[in-house]
Amino acid sequence: MKITRLTEDTKFRIDYDWFEKNGQDVNVLIAKCLTSEQIEQAGDESLEATFDSVDAETAEVSIVTRAMQLIRAERSTDPEFISPHTPVAEAAFRAFLLNNNMPMSAGELALRVGRTSKEIIDRLGGRVVYNGIKPLK
Repeated sequence: MKITRLTEDTKFRIDYDWFEKNGQDVNVLIAKCLTSEQIEQAGDESLEATFDSVDAETAEVSIVTRAMQLIRAERSTDPEFISPHTPVAEAAFRAFLLNNNMPMSAGELALRVGRTSKEIIDRLGGRVVYNGIKPLK
C-alpha cells in the first residue's frame, strides 16, 4: 500500500460509498445535524424524501434529501452549526454538507471550521475514517 504524505493542499470529501461498505446509513448522521425544530417542521414528511436542487452558481441539478434541504436552507448561517466546540470530524462533515461535498483542501477546511490544517490532517488523514471523510487520491 502506497503511503502519501498529506499536506495543507490535500483535498478531502465525504466518500458516500464508505457508509454502504461499512454497513452504515449516512442519512442517520445527516439527521443528527438537524435541530429538534427542523425535525418537527418536517412533520410526517420523510427526512429521506428526495428533491431536485439547483446550484445557484453552477446551475447544476442534484438530488438532495429533505434533511439536506433543511440543513442548507436554515443552518448555513447558524454560527452554532459549526462552532469551536464542534469536534473536528463533525465540523468537517457539516462543512461538506453545506458545500454539496465539493472537495476542500485541509487549508480550506481549516478556515471553514475554525481549526488548523494540522488538526484537520491529524484527525481526517489517518487510517481511521471518520464520518466517511477521506483524502482524495
